[in-house]
Amino acid sequence: MGRQTSAISAVQTTIDKARAVGYRAGTHEELDSLATELRDHVAQMLPVAQDRTDRMWHGSREWYVLATRLSSISSEAEQSLATGKLAAHVQVRLLALDCEWLLTRYGADLPGQEPPR
Repeated sequence: MGRQTSAISAVQTTIDKARAVGYRAGTHEELDSLATELRDHVAQMLPVAQDRTDRMWHGSREWYVLATRLSSISSEAEQSLATGKLAAHVQVRLLALDCEWLLTRYGADLPGQEPPR
C-alpha cells in the first residue's frame, strides 16, 4: 500500500461520508467541512485530469466533452457553500459525484503512484 492507495482511500472515505449525510442530518458546519474536503480532493485530481485531456486532439468530440466537464467541475468547486440546508446538501452531493467521477477516471494517475511489482 503506497501513497496512491492511501490518497484513493481518503477520497473514497470522503465520498462515502458525503453520501451518508441525509437531507435531515448534518449541520451547516458539517456540510461545510465535507464540502471543503471534497474541494481539496477535486483540487488534487483536477490537474491530472486536465493534463490527460490536454494531450487529446482538441478537435475531437471526446476532448470537448471532457474539457467541458472539467471546466464545470472546476467552477462548481469554487462556489461557496449555499446557506440553505437543502441547497447545501445538494451541493455536497454534487461535489461528491464529481469527486467520484474524477476518482474513477483518473485515480490511477494520481501523484505518488507506485510502479507495479
